[in-house]
Amino acid sequence: MCATLRHRGPDDEGVHSDVASGVTIGARRLAIMDIDGGHQPLCNEDGSVWAAFNGEIYNHPKLREDLRRRGHRFSTNTDTEVLVHLYEEYGEAMVHALEGMFTFAIWDQRSRRLLLARDRFGEKPLFLHEHDGELLFASELTSLLEVKPQLRELDPYAIDAFFVFAYVPGPGTIVPGVRQLPPGHLLSWERDGGVSRERSWWAPPERGVRRRESFRSVAAEAKLLFAESVRTRMVADVPVGVFLSGGVDSTLVAVAAAEASSQRLKTFTVGYDTGAVNETERARAVAGRLDSDHHEVTLTQADVAERAPAVLSRLDQPLGDRAAIPLHALSEFARPRVTVALGGEGADELFGGYPRYRWLERARRLQSALPEVAVRSLGGVLRQSGRVRQAARASARLAPTPVLERNLDWVTSERRHRREALYGPRLAQLDRGRVLANLATQAGELDGGTAARWLMHLDQVHYLPDDVLVKTDRASMLVSLEIRTAFLHAGLAELAGSLDTSMHLAGAGKALVHEMLPPGIIPAARFGRYRKTAFRVPAAEWLRGPLAPVMSRQLEHGVIYREGYFDRHAAEVLVREHTASTHDHSDQLWPLLALGLWADRFYGLDGA
Repeated sequence: MCATLRHRGPDDEGVHSDVASGVTIGARRLAIMDIDGGHQPLCNEDGSVWAAFNGEIYNHPKLREDLRRRGHRFSTNTDTEVLVHLYEEYGEAMVHALEGMFTFAIWDQRSRRLLLARDRFGEKPLFLHEHDGELLFASELTSLLEVKPQLRELDPYAIDAFFVFAYVPGPGTIVPGVRQLPPGHLLSWERDGGVSRERSWWAPPERGVRRRESFRSVAAEAKLLFAESVRTRMVADVPVGVFLSGGVDSTLVAVAAAEASSQRLKTFTVGYDTGAVNETERARAVAGRLDSDHHEVTLTQADVAERAPAVLSRLDQPLGDRAAIPLHALSEFARPRVTVALGGEGADELFGGYPRYRWLERARRLQSALPEVAVRSLGGVLRQSGRVRQAARASARLAPTPVLERNLDWVTSERRHRREALYGPRLAQLDRGRVLANLATQAGELDGGTAARWLMHLDQVHYLPDDVLVKTDRASMLVSLEIRTAFLHAGLAELAGSLDTSMHLAGAGKALVHEMLPPGIIPAARFGRYRKTAFRVPAAEWLRGPLAPVMSRQLEHGVIYREGYFDRHAAEVLVREHTASTHDHSDQLWPLLALGLWADRFYGLDGA
C-alpha cells in the first residue's frame, strides 16, 4: 500500500504494527518540516499512541507551546508529533484546535481504538473499506485496490454521476466497495468488535447573517485573516512559491506572500501554444509589479499529446476537470525549484466569485415577478431581432425550472440531457433521477434563504471537495509537490460564511476579495476589466489537434465502449462534428476521454 503511494511521499516510508491487536498503520513522507527528524508513524513518550499523517498543521508552533506548558515533551519539530500530544490531552476534540489541511490516523494501543479524521473542506483525501469487522484506509483508492483486487469493479451509478459532473461525487467512489470519509468528519474504530462510528465535526455555515459592521471594516478583518493564512502557509524547511494566473485570487495570494517573505518571491505561470486562452501576459505584468522571481512554462500541443493520457489514466479516480493537465505541467515545472506552492483555490466558492450566483438569484426573483407569458415574449423579441443565442439563454435562465436543476445544467453544460443518446446497454436502464436526487439531498432545503447563498453552500460541500481540491491534490502530488490553499483558512472561511450574501455579490461579485487587492496591482488599462481565469484550457483545440488520435483509439479499442457503458457510434458522431469545427462538443468529449483513459488502466489495458 505504501509503495503505491510513493509519489505522495518520495522521501521516507514507515510502518508501525501493534502485533497484539493485529493493527498496522503506515506512511509515505514528503519532507517539509524537520526534514531529518520527521519519520512516521510517530509516537508519544511511552509508545502507547501512534500517528500517521498526511498534510500540514499550520498552527502547530502555537499548539506545541501550549502542550509544553501542560507538561508534554517533544522529540521532533514536526506537526505530526503535535497531533499525538493533542490526542493525549483532548481526545477526539483535538480536531477543533487544528488549522490546516490533513487526514490522519491515530492508534491508541491502550484502548485498542483507531481515530481517523479529515480536514474541514477535504483538501486531503481518505478512502475507506470496511468488511467483517476489518478496516482498511488510504490516501488514494489505488492503494486499497492494491491489497483488495476483488474490489476492482465499477459502479454504474458512479459512472452516471461522473458523466454528468465530470467528477465522482463523495462520499461514494467509482467502485462499490469503497467510500470516502467526508470533509470535516471523524471516524473511530474499536479493535474489539470491529465497530466504527462516524460523525461530523465541522461543516460550512449554511446561512449568513446581516452584520452591522460596514463593508470596509469587514474587509479589513478579512485582510488580516488572509495575511495570517498566507504567512502560516509559507512556513516550511523547503522552498515555497506561488502559482500565479494573473487573476484576482492568485494575485492576492502573491501580494500577501511577497509581503510575508524575507526573500524574493518565486512565482509560476503556465501558457499554451494554441487557442485564444492564455494568461501569461497578465501574470507577467503582476509579477513585474511584485518584482518576483517569475517562471513561465508553455504547455505545447506535443506535450499535451503525451501528458493528458498519462495524467488522466494515472489518477486514482477519473476526473474530467480539464485544468488538471496544465496544473500538472506547472507542478512538474516548479518542482525542481520549490517543494511547496500556494494557490487560490476556494475563493470563488467562499466569496461568491461565480457569475451564476448572481444570475440565478436574479432569475429567481424575475421568475416570481414575471408571468410565464412574459418570459416567452422576451425570447420571441430576441429571436426576431436575430439574437438567437441570447434568446435561448434568456429562455433557459428565466424558465420555471427549479434553481437546483438550472444550476446543475449551467455547470455541467446540460450533460444529463445527453445521456439517453450516449449511454450503452450497461447504463441504459439506470434510474437517471438518482443524480439529481442525491444532489438535492446534499444541497438541503432552500428554506427561505437566497438562491445564491444556497448555491455557494452546495459548491462548498460538493464541487469544491470533489473536483477543485481533488484536481489540486492529485495533479500536484503526482510530481510530489504540495499545494497549500490560502483561502481555506478556518477563521476566514467562517467569516465569509457569516456574511449576508449581498456583501459577497456586490459589484461584479467576490467584492471582499477585490477590496483586499491593492489598487493597480492588476493593470486594468492594458487588460480590460478582470474576467475569471484560473488556468483556463484550450480543450476544443486540443481535441481537434494533439488529442484527436487519442480519441480515435478510444473509439476503436476503449473499454468504456467495448464493455457497453457508452455507445460508440453516438460518440463517433460527436467526434466528427467537433473535428470538422461545425460544433464544439468538448464539454461532452472531455469527460468521455478522461473516463475512457482511466478505465483502460483500471482494467489493465494501458495504451490500448
